[in-house]
Amino acid sequence: MDIPDIKRSLLNARKAFPQPQSDPKKSKDIEIHASVSSLSSKLSKAKSSIDISKLSQQNLSLHKEILSSNAKINSDEVATAKWEFEHLSKSKLETIALDTSNTFSSSERVAAYERWHTLDQQNLSNLKRDSLKYESNVTALASFEELLSSHTNSFSFFSKAMVSDEYSSQATSQFESILDARDLEKSKNISRSEHYYETMVMDIFGGTESEILSGTDGMSLSNLMRSSYEFLTQGDRELLANIYEYADNNNIDFKYIRQFASDLGGYRMHDDGKILNNFNNGHFNGEGYQLAVSFTDKDQATINNILDSQKKLSSSDIDEGFISFMTEPGLSALSHRGSYQFLQHMIEIKARIEPSLSTENFKVFEGFSGVDDRYVITTSDKRLIRPEPDVICKNGTCEVTEKGLKNNVTLEENKGNPILDLKSNSISSLLELRVNNTTENNILFQWLAD
Repeated sequence: MDIPDIKRSLLNARKAFPQPQSDPKKSKDIEIHASVSSLSSKLSKAKSSIDISKLSQQNLSLHKEILSSNAKINSDEVATAKWEFEHLSKSKLETIALDTSNTFSSSERVAAYERWHTLDQQNLSNLKRDSLKYESNVTALASFEELLSSHTNSFSFFSKAMVSDEYSSQATSQFESILDARDLEKSKNISRSEHYYETMVMDIFGGTESEILSGTDGMSLSNLMRSSYEFLTQGDRELLANIYEYADNNNIDFKYIRQFASDLGGYRMHDDGKILNNFNNGHFNGEGYQLAVSFTDKDQATINNILDSQKKLSSSDIDEGFISFMTEPGLSALSHRGSYQFLQHMIEIKARIEPSLSTENFKVFEGFSGVDDRYVITTSDKRLIRPEPDVICKNGTCEVTEKGLKNNVTLEENKGNPILDLKSNSISSLLELRVNNTTENNILFQWLAD
C-alpha cells in the first residue's frame, strides 16, 4: 500500500473518532462560535478590499463577471455554499459576492449572488402583491412604481452593483405583464378557485408553475438542485390554492403558507419521508455521546393538541402521512421551516373544527429567532466506548500501541508512517467503528448536530 494512502486512512480515522474534549457538552457552542468568528473575519477582509468608486463606474453584470473568471465553477460547491448562506443578510451576501480579495471562492461568490437575488425577488413579490390589491390597473401600476422607487432608493452602493441598469424597467415590465394576465383572467370570467390557484402560482413559483417532480429517486444530484416546491403534487397545489383563499379572506400573512408549502414539498421530495432516517435512532457527537432531538415545549404542546383528536386527522384535507411525519421529532424537528401553530390551525379549519387559535395570531409572520426556537438537542450521559487504536500520532510522531503490535502493525523507519497488514484485524476494526452494534445505524454523521 502506498504511504500517502495510509496517511489518508489514519486521517479519516482520526476525523471519524476525534480525541475526547474536556467538556463534550460545550463543543457545539465552541464550534458555532468559531464558525461565526471565522465568517466575520472573512467578511471584514472582503469588505475592505472592495473599491466603492470602481463599483459606481462598472455598472457590472456580476454573474457574468464571476463566471468569466472561472468557467469551471463546481455546481455542487455552489449548492453547498447557498445552503450555508441561507440565513445571511443581503448586506453580507453583497460583501461576499463583490469580494475582490479572493477571500471567498468563485463558487461562494456565485452562491451569494444567487441567494441575494432570491431574497430580492421575494421583496419584489411583496411589492407586486401589495399593488395588486387595487382593481384599477392604472392605480396598481402607479402603486408598484412608487414602491419600487422606494425599494431601489434604499439600495447601498453594494446593492446597486448587484443589479443592472435595466433592473427597474424590467421589474416594471414584469408587473405590467401580470396586470395584462389579470385582465385576461377577468375577460374569461374565471372562478375564485382558479383565481387563488393563480395566486398560489404567483406567490410560490414566481408566476410560472413548475412541472410536478417525483421524489422516488431520493436525494439524487438533480433533486438536490431543485426547490422543494417543485415536488408538490397536483393535490397539494390545489390544497394550497384553497389555503390562499382562506388566508386572503382572513388577512393571514402569506409567508405562513410558503413555509407550510416548503415543509410539504420537502416531505414529497423525500418520497413522502420514506428515504429519511430517524435522527433519534442512533446519532453520536465527536466524543461518542448519543444525541437526541426533540421539539420545543411550545411546539410539543401544539403537537399533542393535534394528535389528541383523531377527528382532526381523519376529517382534514391535509395528508395524514405528512402530519405523522411533521409530528415525529427525529424526522422533522431539525428540518421544519413552518409554524406548528399554523399547521394546527389549518388542520382544524379543514376538519371543520373550531380552531384553537384565532387568525389574529397569523396576521404578521413570526419567524424563528434562533435554533433554540426550532428544536432541542440533548446529549446522553452514556458514552460509546471506542477500542484502542493500532497507532497513536501526536505532533507528527506516530507510535504503535500494544494492540497494534498484536495486529502486526509496523512503522516505516524514519518516517513514522504505519504499514498496515491487510490480513490483520486493524482494517476490520476501523470498519466496525462505522456502525453502532446495537442499532446497526451508521454513526459517522455527528456533523449534523455538532
